[in-house]
Amino acid sequence: QWKQLENLYFREKKFAVEVHDPRRISVSRRTFGQSGLVVQTWYANTSLIKSIWVMAISQHQFYLDRKQSKAKIPSARSLDDIAMDLTEMGTPKVSKLVTLEAKNQLIMASNGSLISSGSQDSEVSEEQKKEKIMELKKKEKLLQEKLLQKVEELKKICLREAELTGKMPKEYPLGAGEEPPQVRRRVGTAFKLDGNLLPSEEDPNLQDMESNFIIQQKLVEAAKKLASEPDLCKNVKKKRKQEYADAVKKLQEIENSINEYRIKCGKKPTQKTTLALPG
Repeated sequence: QWKQLENLYFREKKFAVEVHDPRRISVSRRTFGQSGLVVQTWYANTSLIKSIWVMAISQHQFYLDRKQSKAKIPSARSLDDIAMDLTEMGTPKVSKLVTLEAKNQLIMASNGSLISSGSQDSEVSEEQKKEKIMELKKKEKLLQEKLLQKVEELKKICLREAELTGKMPKEYPLGAGEEPPQVRRRVGTAFKLDGNLLPSEEDPNLQDMESNFIIQQKLVEAAKKLASEPDLCKNVKKKRKQEYADAVKKLQEIENSINEYRIKCGKKPTQKTTLALPG
């Protein structure tokens, strides 16, 4: 009988009806050992099980409406009056059932479980509900932390792209009212030595010094690019000019060492630094 109903619920392919029967003693893991609870279970595909569950709770709601109507009826009425009353009362109730918000029942959104109001399972159900809320809040916190981490990674990638292209990508995440950061494009200073440019002197000492000269020459070119970069602040520009001057000075020192060694070996000196420096 409906008055003995404890719960109607479905989980995926399972539909169950729990009835309180004082004449029988059984144990249900879901109700933590409550006695006198009999569980009837059916299995089918998920869509059919859900349809059966919806019809079952609709029937149960109809029983509750009838019970409530009888309590309010002061005297006998005609069948037409009763039908009209049930129609007016049942329409909003059905709507609430469809949206899983019926007045006299609690439906668990996670598994489609219905707990009748005032049932012996209500206290357990509230405890389960609190545990579920705590679990969901914990998951929400972990997801928020992971999201913040990914946002920071995206910002770093966008900044690197902006430094290479000179333009901030549209994917850069911005908060409310936040302006994108100003990023200056990096000046390319990488260089590659061509094997054909390396000297092929018979004297290994002279060959090493000539190789050092070519490498230092590339360093001078890179220092000049950095020093001539536009939109530099005064201190940075001054520092880079000094680094360029130091690189030129070291290049000249290498050439002087080469010429001293060439003269010592009976060879003519060279003047590479003046020709090697870019204009």
